[in-house]
Amino acid sequence: MAGELDFARGYHIEFGGGRRMPGMWSLGGVPELSGGAYGKKLKEEARRYYGSFMYFAGRGEMIPNVESYCDIDPEKVDEFGIPVLRFHWKWSEHELNQAAHMHRTFKDIIEAMGGKVTSDYHGDNGAAAIAKPGEIIHEVGTTCMGADPKQSVLNQYWQSWDVNNLFVTDGGCFASNADKNPTLSIMAIAWRSCDHLAQELRRGNL
Repeated sequence: MAGELDFARGYHIEFGGGRRMPGMWSLGGVPELSGGAYGKKLKEEARRYYGSFMYFAGRGEMIPNVESYCDIDPEKVDEFGIPVLRFHWKWSEHELNQAAHMHRTFKDIIEAMGGKVTSDYHGDNGAAAIAKPGEIIHEVGTTCMGADPKQSVLNQYWQSWDVNNLFVTDGGCFASNADKNPTLSIMAIAWRSCDHLAQELRRGNL
């Protein structure tokens, strides 16, 4: 597949379903499949279809771009009068093409299993297929680490180049993130950062 797709990197698929405890969306899709039934017929259809629905979700990597960054808002301040951060965000063609490819893949899998797509399908429109920025809550970056103070915010220990006693131990240090959840990597590097912090304290450098 290398070089055959119109986007870089990859993605993984998360799916679920089955006969779990009933919830708000447990019977979503039944009205469409039951042909507008109501009353006793709708109850029968609900029993028939309960547990037969599956959902698919794709998680992919965003390629860093110069139009996604944050700066200090020149006008807005918080309740204490401190200027707030202003975020700028733009999906590139990589992400939009990848999201559309996800939808096409979901559809292919569902139909190969003999199923039917019951939700919105956007296999030809990545902008409609992709989630809103920040919605998946695994975003990383902004305070990237590096070897050059002119090109990064933090050093290899997540210590600020400009503020010696400031350590940013979250997902901000990553320049990019694969399609996997970054939590375990964040925990591992935070542990390493804390070891370095403790050593610097003992040496009297902080």
